[in-house]
Amino acid sequence: MRHFLQYWRTYDPTKELGTPLDFAASAQFKRLKSGDTLWIVALSKHKLTLLGRLVVGSVVTRKDAIRKLGDRVYDAPLVALAEPGTEQDIIETDIQDLASQLRFNSVHDRLLLPDATRTDGKQLQTLRELTLESSDLLEPVLKSTQQGQTQHPRRVLFARVGWMTYYAGPQTGDEKPVGGGENNKKNIGHEIFNFTNFGGRLYGFVSTPKGHISFERIEPTSGQQDRLDDVLVVFVARQRIVGWYLGATVHRTGVKFPSPVATEIRKRLKKAGTKNFKLEKYRFETPVEDAVLLPTHERAHEVPGAVKGGFGQSNLCYVYESSGKRKSAAWMSEAVTYVLNYGKANLLTNPNADNESDEAATMSQEQAAGFQSDPAIRKAVEQFAMTEAHAVLVGKGYKNLRDTSKFKPYDYTCERDGKKFFVEVKGTQTSGKTLVLTRGEVEHINSHTEQCILVLVHSVNVSSNGRVKVSKGKTEVRELWALHPADLNPIQYLWTFS
Repeated sequence: MRHFLQYWRTYDPTKELGTPLDFAASAQFKRLKSGDTLWIVALSKHKLTLLGRLVVGSVVTRKDAIRKLGDRVYDAPLVALAEPGTEQDIIETDIQDLASQLRFNSVHDRLLLPDATRTDGKQLQTLRELTLESSDLLEPVLKSTQQGQTQHPRRVLFARVGWMTYYAGPQTGDEKPVGGGENNKKNIGHEIFNFTNFGGRLYGFVSTPKGHISFERIEPTSGQQDRLDDVLVVFVARQRIVGWYLGATVHRTGVKFPSPVATEIRKRLKKAGTKNFKLEKYRFETPVEDAVLLPTHERAHEVPGAVKGGFGQSNLCYVYESSGKRKSAAWMSEAVTYVLNYGKANLLTNPNADNESDEAATMSQEQAAGFQSDPAIRKAVEQFAMTEAHAVLVGKGYKNLRDTSKFKPYDYTCERDGKKFFVEVKGTQTSGKTLVLTRGEVEHINSHTEQCILVLVHSVNVSSNGRVKVSKGKTEVRELWALHPADLNPIQYLWTFS
């Protein structure tokens, strides 16, 4: 078995990180044989970065690969398909320190590194055979990285439902699902109970066009079984992700609710005086601890709708075509990456989270100080602050900045002198003397002492004449940011009656 180093010059982590490494393509694969191994690398800020390992099962033409994998196969004449059962997700790990130790079975047996901290991509454009000793250097690095990285689920299903806040049955202000397809126009959608805790379990519903769920489009090798386990079910409403079941059991056809659950559902409906509701059969189930329901202010991850490659008009969107080809839509991988990385509030564990938006509180602060403020203005100020923060951190020598604001209780991660830091960015039109912090932010800062940085962009100028424009502002940075009890002023408490 031979080992080769292949360079992906056009690698895009926003679309490919965490996705299955089940193929590679190149015009140089004539020399590859079944059983060979490809070590895939890219450059990140000129540093050699390992993306993963592909054990070659077969080498086919691009046309044949498209028949099997779909249009996601990029333009190259030959495609190496992974040996079935050996596929792994794409990872990222810096191996620049190993670059000088790599050896190749050729006259030019090593990389030229005038600067040990940088690798020139021109040296990587030719497929190069690694010595066995070099592959042995890469193996433990790969295993170590994989152990610390969440793997993308192989089975994924997207389900369109109507919009609600809690999906916990009818209640004042949240009486029934809004939208969600034809079924909800005449009836009250059964997804009204999708995130209701029934004895530690959730039972999910989606209106299916043919009365059943196509398992072969979730997992082509699923066979004729009636249930499929370990499926990530992502619920979408108003073309935004609202929540998910991780590791759910999906039923091909509907299943009757357990008798105690059905009784509780009827009891709640009667108490609320709800009509036009028909007790359906559920499609999904999962333990409560394996699910997330996003607060409404966190429902910002968009999913394309009735456009080419988008969700489509059906209430179900599969990752595989009817032919068995895996879809190439980038939004699917981005959605799964978002779900797996999400670490903010969950209405199932903190029902009060919908009232803890720092955006609403900051808007109130700005309005009380005499400034115009609304969601559009807040978004523009936050984006301006993020840009300013990035620039000032780079100027202070921080590297490898990564925007995590979408799914973590901090806005950036970065590094300096081999140490990782978490950055909280705050932007405001006020003087910034007092800042609103969420519970999640406070908990994270307190649990990562000497690793947190505050970047405050205050006194920002905003003009709005049909279009919001943000300018100026003053930027202050507090490194090794720590919170002291005397500096925190609670604005709400949650009291439990006992």
